[in-house]
Amino acid sequence: MIKLSSRFLLVIAFVSGLAIMAMEISASRLLAPYFGTSLFVWTNIIGIVLTALACGYYLGGKLADRRPQLNILLRLILAAGILFLIIPWTIKPLTSFIDVSTLTTQGASVAVFVSSLIVTIILFSLPLLLLGMVSPFIIKLYSLAKADQIGESAGLVFAVSTVGSILGTFLPTLYFIPVLGTKATINIFATLLILLGSLGLRKNKLHLATLIVLLLIITYAVRSTIKNNLNLIFEDESAYQYISVIQDYKGIRYLLFNEGGGIQSAYDSKQILVDMYFDYFNVLPYLIASNQPKRVLIIGLAGGTIANQLHYFFKEEIEIEGVEIDKKVINAGKKYFALDESIVKIHNQDGRMFLRNSQTKYDLIIIDAYQNELYIPWTLTTLEFWNLIKDRLTSGGMVAINVNSINRESDLLNSITNTIASVFDNTYITPVQAGPWNYIITAAQTRLNFESMAKSINNPELGDLTAIFVNQTEVVKFNEKNMILTDDRAPIEFMTEAMAFDLLRSLAL
Repeated sequence: MIKLSSRFLLVIAFVSGLAIMAMEISASRLLAPYFGTSLFVWTNIIGIVLTALACGYYLGGKLADRRPQLNILLRLILAAGILFLIIPWTIKPLTSFIDVSTLTTQGASVAVFVSSLIVTIILFSLPLLLLGMVSPFIIKLYSLAKADQIGESAGLVFAVSTVGSILGTFLPTLYFIPVLGTKATINIFATLLILLGSLGLRKNKLHLATLIVLLLIITYAVRSTIKNNLNLIFEDESAYQYISVIQDYKGIRYLLFNEGGGIQSAYDSKQILVDMYFDYFNVLPYLIASNQPKRVLIIGLAGGTIANQLHYFFKEEIEIEGVEIDKKVINAGKKYFALDESIVKIHNQDGRMFLRNSQTKYDLIIIDAYQNELYIPWTLTTLEFWNLIKDRLTSGGMVAINVNSINRESDLLNSITNTIASVFDNTYITPVQAGPWNYIITAAQTRLNFESMAKSINNPELGDLTAIFVNQTEVVKFNEKNMILTDDRAPIEFMTEAMAFDLLRSLAL
């Protein structure tokens, strides 16, 4: 029997609080390659964590009253650690088996919500329930030594556990996940729980030795790729997302985030155009009259597809700057997508923060920033953001943004275009033929003359793109009855999910 010590009980409280938050943070990153990190996924994670802990608090209290023994508490912690340790090993087969999205359309709200909920319950509910049993158990054991100070003892236990939770929030986010990866992070905190819990087995050396061997086997077994993809040539995790690069049979490379519902960059070593929405931005500099090199800013640089294309077509006629929040995406762009700092000045920052801190005026600002593949960051859609964009444009400058929408009438597309039109005197929308989900919205204070632009373009590679802008561009007028997105209210994620659900429903009819 391990000697009961109030200090040791506080150590247990600290470690359990540390592990709970570390696993909650890690859960979001572990699920991201398969389900993304949308509000729906986070809701499932937080909901399951709270439910499991609530059940654990209740059951732990009942068990502690019946059998207030330290060895039992340690074995609960040991079991939680072992269950956490096998999670990275089971995530692949489990998501392959429980993949509701394959029955519908990837990224649809119902599919994402249901499948991520099921996986979260299976993987995390039981070990979190076991950790939830720890606090009431500790309070019971603590009160046996200080029966007249139960309130003070409970407060101290919860305080120490909360301090552990604070550390468990920052350590994975700031160091372990970006530097070591999600699997290693889970393994580290699971191992910590196992080592603590194994103190309850120290009299049984055979069981302890078996446990150590199991620990080493499982830790080694999960050293594999994060996702199964025969075309995968690179994968990594950053503080923002799971990053992968795949290459098809033609040798074309694609940059994907999380579950890969959208392509963030494309690179074909044989030709500059990639037959995707990126190509459309190459005609826009022709709309800007300037005797000086045109200054272009790309928010959402990713692998640098747009920057490389603009440099190819305009060379010294333009000066390109790119803003990309994820340093690991920049590194992947340099290695796999020919991203070259000699042709684009790269800023590793948040796009909106960059604009707030910069006083540079640009002739063209291109916005192609997406989080969780299909979601435009809401901070890049609001009235306040477009006023900031307007302030950073030259007198004859223009802005362009790529928007994913299943059709022209979606609430997402209409709210974004109406918000832009409330700021700029001239707003336009052009459907992208190479991708039915893409629309290019352009805006400026001066009228954009697409017909005149077409006459000045003599490059045959841009001929078809120019014709689309001339023939299919629609003028957007501000409608005060339609929604204006603001920093206070911009339900972009809900609009995107509702849009995907509408598509799902139409396919089912």
